[in-house]
Amino acid sequence: MPFERFTVEARKVVVTAQEEARLLKHNYIGTEHILLGLFDVPDSTAAKVLHQLGYDKETAQVDIAAVVKPGTDELSGHIPFTPNAKKTLDLALREALRLHHTYVGTEHILLALVREREGVGAKVLAERINPISKIRAAVLASLEGSQDVAAGPWPAGTPATEDTVSTATALAGGAPVGSHHLLEAMLRAENSMAARVLRELGVAPDAVAAKIDELDPETTTDANPEEAAARKMEIRLVDDEVHLILRDPATVTIAKKVTELSNGPIQGVGPVAGMFVPLWRSTNQLLLQIQRVLEPEPEEEGGSAASNVAKVVRTMLAPRLRRRTG
Repeated sequence: MPFERFTVEARKVVVTAQEEARLLKHNYIGTEHILLGLFDVPDSTAAKVLHQLGYDKETAQVDIAAVVKPGTDELSGHIPFTPNAKKTLDLALREALRLHHTYVGTEHILLALVREREGVGAKVLAERINPISKIRAAVLASLEGSQDVAAGPWPAGTPATEDTVSTATALAGGAPVGSHHLLEAMLRAENSMAARVLRELGVAPDAVAAKIDELDPETTTDANPEEAAARKMEIRLVDDEVHLILRDPATVTIAKKVTELSNGPIQGVGPVAGMFVPLWRSTNQLLLQIQRVLEPEPEEEGGSAASNVAKVVRTMLAPRLRRRTG
């Protein structure tokens, strides 16, 4: 289905649903994967509503695992949507129109999951949130009086603007979108007016990317603590051990205190094992994402807007990751 009306966050949910299906080795994208994708946009309306109702991603994963089992084969290439998932995305547009919104956001996807009823996503929600109508009431309450909802994101945006914002969001990788992400995304937007002007002025995209990687945003208004900490992180393979290195002062201070209290290193055993699971899961997901950037899978021609953005981001990031690790 076309995703022109989908917000950046809603498109991210759709892209992440495919990642969730791949992690579970499922050869389809179902409503359960869409539900998991909603949690991967934590600042979205849908994720906030679900957390407000006491439902989180870890619980959803347990509920889904009780209904559908992981697959056994590694997947490559395009993963199709199930009929229920397609219906959910179509219903999301109808929910937006029903509310007189000019865009499709995560809130509309959540409302569509509830309205679809037959998929795994709706069924696991209904088991935990009774009656399931509480979800619709909570979404509508969260939207009431919201200026963001009234205006909508980029209501008059051209296709080039939508692609630029989506690419910038992907480049930010979950961190707040900075002006440097928007600058690079503008340069990469095919046939856009901004890209044409900058290139005719002699601004080369690769030169801009290299300068962005060289400079530290810490002394600019684009500084944010998450990205500053991420820039000091490293994943290193030593023999058959994967070392996750964090160097930011705040984490180092906490780690010193914890190791003092525990009298040594902390291992994922006993009661602590469950606390390590999210870290293990996140690390594996990160490594798989980087692998797909460095070794992109074959893609179908004429893909969705989300897949086209992913292809652009891969083209930008792959040579830079190789340069740093080579």
